[in-house]
Amino acid sequence: MGYEVRRINPTQCTFTYNLGNHDCYELRKGKCSLYLSDEEARKIRKEEGNAYGDGNVMSCRNLAKSLLEANYYENVTIQEGEDAIKMHTRDCGHYVFTEGQHRTCIAKHLNLQSMYAYVEFHESEEELICRACSNKIEPENKSIINLILSKLNLKRQNTHKRFRDFIDDERMNFNKTSSFIEEKVRFEKTGVRNF
Repeated sequence: MGYEVRRINPTQCTFTYNLGNHDCYELRKGKCSLYLSDEEARKIRKEEGNAYGDGNVMSCRNLAKSLLEANYYENVTIQEGEDAIKMHTRDCGHYVFTEGQHRTCIAKHLNLQSMYAYVEFHESEEELICRACSNKIEPENKSIINLILSKLNLKRQNTHKRFRDFIDDERMNFNKTSSFIEEKVRFEKTGVRNF
């Protein structure tokens, strides 16, 4: 097994992200910050300040701007350095990440049809599924366990909420347009960068 630089179409791939409320604005608020207008984002930024780490309203917006300005997604040589996106395939059809889940999620939200990434294809006799698919199977088992425990009058208490979770594209909302996409199209037509 080894990594190989591949050109992929992120809109045609299904990814599994390891994100939580402090990593993703969309998970926290229900709408990706890339779909907000500049005015909406500034208002939220003023209300929330710098809280929530990568889940801050400006985090992915600022990252998207810098990636687009650097022509990151179209430059194959970037994938040969420290800023490479590294992902692995799974038998369930998902890609999982070692590096670059935010950059890849941004590419998908921006409806980019092409990007480069280091992809590792596994060769194993065992079937490997991602954690998001594994978590979809577990609730069935948990409901049986909970039924047995309730019959025995035993209660299980979840003493803490999970901070991070493995989610796939089913939990994300990908739109065809955003102010970032409109600015990118405008740049491609005019050559003037406003993003």
